[in-house]
Amino acid sequence: MQIILLDKVVNLGNLGEVVRVKDGYARNFLI
Repeated sequence: MQIILLDKVVNLGNLGEVVRVKDGYARNFLI
């Protein structure tokens, strides 16, 4: 899953970056 970060996330990326993460990680921790 690709997501656009709306805030800085430690060990993942900064505001506005498009990053690819596993579906479960995105659902459980980011959304």
